Amino acid sequence: MSLINTLNYEEVLGLQFQSGVRGLANMEVYMYYVDGLLIDTGQPKARQSVLQETSKLDIDQVIITHHHEDHSGNAPFIKDQHTCPIYASKPCVELMKAPPKISPVQRLTWGDRPANKELIALEKNEIKTPNHTFTIIPVPGHAADMIALHEPERKWLFSADLFINSYISYFIYNESIIAQMESLRRVLSLDFKVMFCAHNPKLETPRASLEKKLNYLESSYEQVRQLYEKGLDEHSIIKALNWKEMWLVRLASKGQLSRKNMIRAILRDLKASGE
Repeated sequence: MSLINTLNYEEVLGLQFQSGVRGLANMEVYMYYVDGLLIDTGQPKARQSVLQETSKLDIDQVIITHHHEDHSGNAPFIKDQHTCPIYASKPCVELMKAPPKISPVQRLTWGDRPANKELIALEKNEIKTPNHTFTIIPVPGHAADMIALHEPERKWLFSADLFINSYISYFIYNESIIAQMESLRRVLSLDFKVMFCAHNPKLETPRASLEKKLNYLESSYEQVRQLYEKGLDEHSIIKALNWKEMWLVRLASKGQLSRKNMIRAILRDLKASGE
C-alpha cells in the first residue's frame, strides 16, 4: 500500500499509489498536483502513504473527479492536513453524503471511502489556480458524476477514468455506454497534447488512444444492437460474440464488475433511447 511511481511533466506532478491483497492482484491509481491544486485523493488502503506524500506539498485546494473510492478515499484527511477546500461536481457532492456500497473485491483492493458532507459543489465550469484556469468538462458514463479538467493554454487534459484503456474487459453494473461515447466525443473536440489519466497516463498520442477506445465502444454497441434486434437475450448475445467473462472478478464482486455488464449497459441504453 505504497507510492510506486512519480510522473513529472512540465509543472504537473503525478503520484501513483498501489494497493490490493497480498499475493493476489494489485491495483494502481494516480493523483495529480499542479500549482497548489490536487486532483483526486487516492485510495483508502494507501492512506498512510498518500498522507505522507501530500504532507510535502503546498495544497491550496482539492478537486475530486468522481465518487469512486480510489479517487475520493482520502479527501477528509487531506482537508484536515491542509485546511483546504475540496471541490466536486454537484452530483458527486450529493453521492458522497451517503456513498453507494461497494463490492467485496473493491473493498479488498481499494478500501471503503467514508461519507463526506463537507465537499463544496462547483458553481462554475472552471477552477483557477494562481497561474492556470482549468475548464471543467462533464464526462459521465463510467460514473454519472465524473468530470475532467482541461487547461487549454497548456493543452493538458486530466481525464479521470474516461480512458483507462482502449479495451475494457469488465464494466461496473451502472455504467452507461452511450454516455461514455458522448463524453469521449466531447473530449476529442478539445485541443490537448497530453492526457493525465488516473490509471494510464498518455504523454504521447493521447488523442489516438481515446479514438481507439471510442471505436471499440461504438463497434461493441453496434454488434450488440444488431443481435438484440434479432431477438437474442443477454446470455445469447455474449455467447454469440464469444466474449470471455472474467469469472473471478465477477464472483468476487458479486456481479458488480463483469463483462456481461457491458451487454446489460448497452441493452439499457437501447431501451432508453427507444431503438
